[in-house]
Amino acid sequence: MNVIDINGKTVFITRYIRPLNPPQELLDAFPNSPQEASELVAHYVSLIPSLPDTVSFAGICDLWSTCDQFLDLLAGDEEEHAVLLCNYFLAMGKKAWLIIGTAIPEGSTAYVLTLEQSRYVIWNPSSGQFYGQYDTFCPLQSVGCLVNADNVWFNVQQYAIPMRMSFDTTKSKFWKPFFSRSFSHPGLSSIQPEELVYRRTDKAAAAELQDRIEKILKDKIMEWRPRHPTRWNRYCTSTLRHFLPKLELSGGKDVGDEHRMELQSLLGDYRISGFPVHLPFSEIGPVVEAVYSTGVHNVEVSSVEFALAVHVHPYPNNVLSVWVYVSSLIRTR
Repeated sequence: MNVIDINGKTVFITRYIRPLNPPQELLDAFPNSPQEASELVAHYVSLIPSLPDTVSFAGICDLWSTCDQFLDLLAGDEEEHAVLLCNYFLAMGKKAWLIIGTAIPEGSTAYVLTLEQSRYVIWNPSSGQFYGQYDTFCPLQSVGCLVNADNVWFNVQQYAIPMRMSFDTTKSKFWKPFFSRSFSHPGLSSIQPEELVYRRTDKAAAAELQDRIEKILKDKIMEWRPRHPTRWNRYCTSTLRHFLPKLELSGGKDVGDEHRMELQSLLGDYRISGFPVHLPFSEIGPVVEAVYSTGVHNVEVSSVEFALAVHVHPYPNNVLSVWVYVSSLIRTR
């Protein structure tokens, strides 16, 4: 259970786990709702761009950066996301463990386990989603071991799939601890910093980036339609602009129906098709690819119009959430 840090040194995995403060503004957003605060913190971690280690540290084996290094690099794989989320949850007073296991589609991965009022909850740190232990939609397929600051427990029970196993590490027939009475914990110090320091959110830079992305995407859509004129529908665009910030605040859920009715009442003479695309921001390329892959620009009807809106929501440390809504409109009468 040794992993390699970014200096190439071997570090025992428990030394990565330590309570670390999330950005205060995330905690202040929901002072009376621990569940909503937890979901926002998980959302924040999921917005840090994912890069497999093989890309960020080319040609070397799996490397783990500490949480401050991860927040400086603003790129990491599932392990970095999971360690950061686990440490945030510990600082928020939760019982939390790192899960090393396998999931669909990523294969070997790291998730986070929390114990909430006697039920276990499994968090996917790369998406911000969470699942009950018995949720059939949980992408985690097998649990190999659990890790906290004190120990590593290896799963020795018959089943490794979450819904058919026990997470109670005190039961020795289910879990084999690395440190035990006969081989005690040597008191290894954490390699994490004592606290994390965040740079303030830069709203002006986010607004500037938002305009730049929107201009680039509009140019691209026109470029992808070389044989057809591309007309932009102002009404629809301004409606989409108002809608995107609501999506960020709601975590992308529960606002769709209201939005559809609003669009339909404003643009009743049109058939509208399109949808929002959401991704963490690292550079413009993946945003352009995501919009291209919607295929919205492929409509060849001569009377088609388009609408496109971008919303960039900034978080501390230059972590950015990007929403793009692209749609085509065809007049029905």
